[in-house]
Amino acid sequence: MKQIILFFFAVLLVDSAFSQVDLQQFNKERIKITRNGMLVLGAWGAANIAVGAIGMAGASGETKYFQQMNLIWGTVNFAIAGATYLGLARNKAGMTLSKSVKQQAGIEKTFLINGGLDLVYITAGIYCLEKGNTASNRDKYKGYGKSLLMQGGGLLLFDVIMYIINTSHGKELYKILDKIQFSGNSVGIIWKL
Repeated sequence: MKQIILFFFAVLLVDSAFSQVDLQQFNKERIKITRNGMLVLGAWGAANIAVGAIGMAGASGETKYFQQMNLIWGTVNFAIAGATYLGLARNKAGMTLSKSVKQQAGIEKTFLINGGLDLVYITAGIYCLEKGNTASNRDKYKGYGKSLLMQGGGLLLFDVIMYIINTSHGKELYKILDKIQFSGNSVGIIWKL
């Protein structure tokens, strides 16, 4: 009888260790996905800073304001990407199942909300273009409007792709959760041979 109990205890420990490895690997991959996304966002920001600064130097009128707004957007995007990238260094892959679920839900929600904000930026760009038809400072509205359309569209594409990648990756978490069963007042771990 003791041997049977020890056998089941050993099986439980082995399965728990495998689940922990799966969870750690899941979190490492989630962090890697986010890190790569921030590199893309940072590169987009850096490109907008460089092109905006160079473009503003020799431009006038609508083009000057277009480049000015791109420079501003580039600075904001670069700062967000840098802060997030550096913050990921503190984000440890070895976290509990509960924290992993919260982190995964949080990253998916973040990109979904950002996608909604991108639509607001695009709408603001359309508004500025329309306002530029009648405003006394036409060039400013037109330049800013075109930049908002471009930046909002680029960010919408980025956020949609990041949302799809993260939700696809999140499905791996369900496989880990499927190993746990609740029945009445007990919890069990399934180990399939």
